[in-house]
Amino acid sequence: MRIGTNILQVRKEKGLKRSDLVKKLRSSYGARAVDYRTIERIERGDIARGRLSTLLQIADALEITLDELRRGTEFEDTSRQEERSERMLITRSHGRGGIFHYNDKASIEIISPPEATYIFFLLKLLPGGATKSEQDPEGTIKFLFVLSGTITMNVGNVKRVLRKGDSIQIQSSRAHQFENLSKRPATALLYQNPKRF
Repeated sequence: MRIGTNILQVRKEKGLKRSDLVKKLRSSYGARAVDYRTIERIERGDIARGRLSTLLQIADALEITLDELRRGTEFEDTSRQEERSERMLITRSHGRGGIFHYNDKASIEIISPPEATYIFFLLKLLPGGATKSEQDPEGTIKFLFVLSGTITMNVGNVKRVLRKGDSIQIQSSRAHQFENLSKRPATALLYQNPKRF
């Protein structure tokens, strides 16, 4: 079965029109959301596979895992069954969740397994780069570990400068932003729980 056929079946089982699915995507992903035309083309088979980041968004909006979305299609990964039996969640370098660009100097890449209840990102900030100000639902935490360079974290009116090896945890329901005010690139691991992207 084609993956588009599976998406169409799940969407219909859940009683969602294509426009309903797009509304859910827009409410979660804003301007980065998969658009109506892309979903239509995947379901029709005009796009054979779809990018991993696109499939992750669709699976999230349909409230199923990526494995469930791929089940019975040519993209089903049978090695996952063995990994599941050993309670392993492996993310291969070619199977990451995609890179999202805030702008030309700030990006974030999903590096955790799609099935996980938490999410890990790799944050990259070039000199002068900054993420947008974000505010997560109540009860969400973020933990940042700086791998290289210097990152300034703004939480409300408080600024904290973090260098390689430093870490910080915040209640991310408060408005927060990461920026690189130095002259060298910076990278960090960013953990978020519960999963929301």
